[in-house]
Amino acid sequence: MHRSTRFAGVCLAVVTLLALSGCANSMRKSYLRDKTADHVYRQELAELWPHVRTVLKSHGYFWKENPGRYVLETDWLDSGGGTLGPGTASRFLVRGIVLPSGGAVVRVLRGDRLQQSVGVGYVDQVIKTQEDYAQAVNNSQASGVLPTQQNYFRDLEIEVEILRLSDPEAASRFDAEALAAHP
Repeated sequence: MHRSTRFAGVCLAVVTLLALSGCANSMRKSYLRDKTADHVYRQELAELWPHVRTVLKSHGYFWKENPGRYVLETDWLDSGGGTLGPGTASRFLVRGIVLPSGGAVVRVLRGDRLQQSVGVGYVDQVIKTQEDYAQAVNNSQASGVLPTQQNYFRDLEIEVEILRLSDPEAASRFDAEALAAHP
């Protein structure tokens, strides 16, 4: 009896430590995203922009941009979906902004869209004649698409990747601060 109680206590301690380390890791990631959201780069946008392109290219995106404007819009990238399942796609709008007080910021907006295909069958159609059968076959191949849903939000995960490439010193400092704040 004493061994099983002791074993249960050890298991509870291990599970508690694992849960706390998972929470701490999540809190460190949130801390890093928050710091990145407010980060002002010392570099000029011309130095930062190749890093923006590198990150987006690593995720498989292609884009359009006006050279020298520091605004980039990617094409929609299909994320999958089956024949009748939802079709999802994502795109990014990235803006580089020079601040009047000095420095620059990079803002990344992500757009996600969901497009649901629907099929129309002939399950409850009564087939009595050859003509009914032909109409049922024709109806079974009809399909449509429900209205597309789109959501846009700031993508701090991509901004963190850009920060790590563009300003590794700041990223390391934020990592150290996050670890100190959430060990």
